[in-house]
Amino acid sequence: MGRMTIYRRWPNKAAIVMDAFVARVDPNTLFLPARTYLDSIRLQMRTMAKVFRGKDGALIRALLAEAQFDPELAVALRQRWTLPRRRMAITYFEEGMKKGFLRRDADPNTIIDILYAPIYYRLQMGTGPLSDAYIDEIFDHGIRGLKPI
Repeated sequence: MGRMTIYRRWPNKAAIVMDAFVARVDPNTLFLPARTYLDSIRLQMRTMAKVFRGKDGALIRALLAEAQFDPELAVALRQRWTLPRRRMAITYFEEGMKKGFLRRDADPNTIIDILYAPIYYRLQMGTGPLSDAYIDEIFDHGIRGLKPI
């Protein structure tokens, strides 16, 4: 495949890298059916952490770091990874709010930050393993405040 063929489909290298990354990782980290609605969230968080423990974690860590210095990559990362995943999670959390599994007065964006920011922080800073035990602790603390009263 020639260079012009590639650039007709992708505007820059960052877009190529992000499409390859998303195609590889995204299908493996969706919300899947589980015994309960809340178990589905825990399972999704654990699955994401498992992916981040491997080669894909090293790749997302490198992409996040490089995006700090490459504006095109920053845009591609936000548009192809961050925002689509946030939209998916917002839809899922809004469904849980409507069905009474989560507090109706919670902001779905804040729910995302409460549950997922610690995973990205630990991934980037290397302050500890992304173990199932760690994910369960984040989940348990976060969900405690998000359950309906």
